[in-house]
Amino acid sequence: MSDQIAPDDLSRDLWSRGGTWQLQDLLASALGTLLLLGGAGRPAYFSSPWISDFALFDNRFGAFAGLFPDLPEGERITFVEYLARLVSVGTQVRIITARTEASQRFLESPRLREVMAAPGAGGGLAARYTDDDYHEKGILAWTFYIEGSMNITHKGALMRKEKVTYHTVGASGRREKIATAYLEFDRHWGLLG
Repeated sequence: MSDQIAPDDLSRDLWSRGGTWQLQDLLASALGTLLLLGGAGRPAYFSSPWISDFALFDNRFGAFAGLFPDLPEGERITFVEYLARLVSVGTQVRIITARTEASQRFLESPRLREVMAAPGAGGGLAARYTDDDYHEKGILAWTFYIEGSMNITHKGALMRKEKVTYHTVGASGRREKIATAYLEFDRHWGLLG
């Protein structure tokens, strides 16, 4: 029996312990990959009742500077700057959130409003509010789906003890998982429009 991970074994559960880097490393890796792939004809969904800006990439040593060539050198790259860059590489970004104070503040931030107002080359960023009892949390892209208890906030990604499952398209049965998630997110998005 081999200790190697087979290509069909690419779905993982991750329990963060609050204050550890496991979840932030997963987010940085998965989301950074989307910047390298560029737009693929499918939108990227960010779904959470609470969404806020937070330091997504730890760039103290310049490890992510190549993915963000237009940003000045800095220690941290925020979620808002990530979304702006994702749109600039041609990815359509859709945010689904509840009308919470945190989410409203996030969506009204000057940088995000600038990105929403700019015409995208196949990309673009749009957000829709859902009802207050909405509790779906996840990040869905054509290459992966992250689902679980994590809100897309500073506390959710960096501080709280969260459990998420990371599915990739290479995993057996995960293509169907991602396709089914797209059906549900697209349906919900359409109902909110």
